[in-house]
Amino acid sequence: MSDSQPLLDFNPDFCRKIAKRGAIISFAWLGIAICILALVHPGSQCPAWTIYDKNGEATSLWVIVGFFMGLPTILLCFIVMRWKGFTRMINDSGADSYRRFLASKGSDYQNKPAAYTFPMNSVFVMAIGMWSLFCSIPLWAMILPCF
Repeated sequence: MSDSQPLLDFNPDFCRKIAKRGAIISFAWLGIAICILALVHPGSQCPAWTIYDKNGEATSLWVIVGFFMGLPTILLCFIVMRWKGFTRMINDSGADSYRRFLASKGSDYQNKPAAYTFPMNSVFVMAIGMWSLFCSIPLWAMILPCF
């Protein structure tokens, strides 16, 4: 077995903390949106929390909140709850399927370290940050046209 450097720059403890914080933020956005929909009376521009298009088609904000906030929040909470399996999947995908091009042709040394390490920690932080921003879209859809 060769002792080459790992292909992924992946720290499971750090990424788990980031995933937990992302789940908390997404859950907070969802709670704020549900409280606004349930407790605040919408303005005259959005009767019954329904946004009307220029063609007259109606879109309920409850449906938008469910799809753009509820489902991503549930998925992120599922990832946090099943963290060991998620970590195993990441490690397996980084270790098993990687083959250097020249090694696959038989002309490269097998014990030579990988030339590139994928920055998994940085990508994970960016993905969770963008996920949390994505979950805030329905709040902007409520605030901008309805008030």
